[in-house]
Amino acid sequence: MTTKLAPALASLAMASLSLSSGAMAQQQPAEDIDSTELSYPVVITPTRLRQSLGDVPASVTIITADTIRRYGITRIEEALRLVPGMVVSRASGNEYKINYHGTDSVTPRRLNVLIDGVSAYRPGFSRVDWPLLPVALEDVDRIEVTRGPNSAAYGPNSMMAVVNILTKHPKDVDQGMVSASVGSHHENGATARLATKLGDTHLYATADNRRDSGYDHITLRGGAHDSTRVQRLNLRSATDLGAASSLELQASIVDSKRDIGYVQDVFQTTDPDIKNTETQVSGKWTRALSSNHELQIRGFHDKLSTKQTWLTCPYKALLVPAFRTFILDNANLVTTIIETQTLSTGDPVRDAQIAAQLNTILAPVGGILGGFQTACGTTDQNMVETRTQLEAQDTYVVSEALRLVGGMGLRYQSADSGTYFGGKVGNTVRWLFGHAEYRPTSATTLNVGGYGESNSLGRSTFSPRLAVNYHLGEGQSLRAVYSQGTRTPDLGEVKSNWTETVTNLSPLVMGSSTGRFHFYDGNPNLTEERIRSLELGYLLMARSAGLTLDSRIFDDRLTQLMSAATGIDALTVTNSGRVRLTGAETQLSWDFAPRWSSWLSYAFLLNRQASTPVETTQYSRHSGGLGLSHLLTDDWRLSLASYGSTGNGYKESRYARTDLSASHTFRLGALPSSSTLVMSYLHTPVINTYLYSVGAYQSSYNDRLSLHGTVRVAF
Repeated sequence: MTTKLAPALASLAMASLSLSSGAMAQQQPAEDIDSTELSYPVVITPTRLRQSLGDVPASVTIITADTIRRYGITRIEEALRLVPGMVVSRASGNEYKINYHGTDSVTPRRLNVLIDGVSAYRPGFSRVDWPLLPVALEDVDRIEVTRGPNSAAYGPNSMMAVVNILTKHPKDVDQGMVSASVGSHHENGATARLATKLGDTHLYATADNRRDSGYDHITLRGGAHDSTRVQRLNLRSATDLGAASSLELQASIVDSKRDIGYVQDVFQTTDPDIKNTETQVSGKWTRALSSNHELQIRGFHDKLSTKQTWLTCPYKALLVPAFRTFILDNANLVTTIIETQTLSTGDPVRDAQIAAQLNTILAPVGGILGGFQTACGTTDQNMVETRTQLEAQDTYVVSEALRLVGGMGLRYQSADSGTYFGGKVGNTVRWLFGHAEYRPTSATTLNVGGYGESNSLGRSTFSPRLAVNYHLGEGQSLRAVYSQGTRTPDLGEVKSNWTETVTNLSPLVMGSSTGRFHFYDGNPNLTEERIRSLELGYLLMARSAGLTLDSRIFDDRLTQLMSAATGIDALTVTNSGRVRLTGAETQLSWDFAPRWSSWLSYAFLLNRQASTPVETTQYSRHSGGLGLSHLLTDDWRLSLASYGSTGNGYKESRYARTDLSASHTFRLGALPSSSTLVMSYLHTPVINTYLYSVGAYQSSYNDRLSLHGTVRVAF
């Protein structure tokens, strides 16, 4: 092994300098590199260095564009079902709740999502709007999922895992491509991409349009009002600025409309549909300072505008400022009054005292009798969120035994909403990161790294990671990893001043057409959520047998979790949550015959010591999937995939689905073309989702069977 490994390591070290870490896997796919140089596939996400799977300090799942096409996968969200331990729940047609190892499904935000290294997180409430991601599925080259804390490389919000969606490099796409799809649930879409070269610049533009009608039934007020319409335009270019430098530019605009049947307003009378417009621009400049030294500078700016208005008819009492103090002091009683419209504690004397107190407070709206009459008007949850970031990264190869990467960054982000914040709020984030890969022997790799961050919302954090990989022999390695991760509070958790303002009131309330009800305040004393993780892993890659196996056992302790509810009876969030996650995972890919390929994923998870049932709302003791694909002829392929989870969490249900896809490649005249038909059978047609304000609700389809067809033409 030693004689083969040494030149491979040298080649790996030098290759990391010629390309930026964000473009490495795109300009030269890992599969091609692997076939000529290395014993393992190559990834870039875990450490920001280009490393083989046998040397990375983490478990990694790679989902290629070929796998996505082979199994007829139509959404990035659904592709993540291939990842062991990944929880993918579709609460409504336009709301996916995705988290690694689950925990809090109400606001799943402990998983970082990157698109070519740029985080897709929203600064206001740390959410990921999966259906609105600014990338078309046709542009995805591969998805790298780092399973386990990766705050040491990408900072807070990379607490549980990192999903890095890598798009196709402009040099690697067809000159033109069009595709169209149609399916059940009024799902249809169209994509067109054009590519060209102008001097030393390669570029392409992709236009994408998607829509679907969502579920047939949802047991919430408003029912299955959950259609989605999304339009995307993406531009990407790569320019060679000479022998030693390059410039990559990207720009995108996403326009969408989502039908929403319910928000946390028990008085809504019309649908609070959402219109979003997002624009993003980014650039990455890479310069080879020498044969073993590279500098990369990346910047981006993102702006998201959200428009959401509806008609609401609250009780007049809620618009009386003094009533807020009464709510805080008598939360249970207020809930009873709203639900039953009766005032009774069982103690006549106490009832009389409360009635007198309420009559005094509500005198401006006619006392108790007038206070619990309604007034109707318009309210909104409009918001504008922005992020501007600049980061510098330096990669240096000291020798064949030592590689270093480090850098610093600065980000300013803001959220402007009269409802959520009472205006505009923002914060500044600064960070330093570094990672060292050291090979003391030909069989041993040490990875040491850390990420320090200063956030104006709270105290500074540091997330370290230490790992050792030991190569047992050709294609086999063991790894042991210790890491810590964090998730810092977002603007909503710290600076919320959530006030529902109702305008155009009819009838007038206290002589005014505008009224306000203060709903929720942020907690400026919040600190970061933390995870401490231990992992032991084994990787086997038998090239001659077409077999790759990755297994691991882990123990994760999550503390200081912000898992408290927000509602009338819980108006503050604290760091009192905790949970312990222990288990084992395995993933297998096996091309066991010339025309056969397969994959297998399985996760066993124990969710223990949870401080609140909320931290078990995305928990399955057993989950996984199985795929089998057969190339029937040179132009016909048949693939079968099945996914399932046992749904052991609070208010959760099991999930099981089987997909059968048939694909055909052909020529439309001289143009290479393909068609795919996918038949999906939903073994469990009813999905449960938990919300603080309503408890569990159900979403379902009328039919368990659905169809989806796609035609693609390249030119």
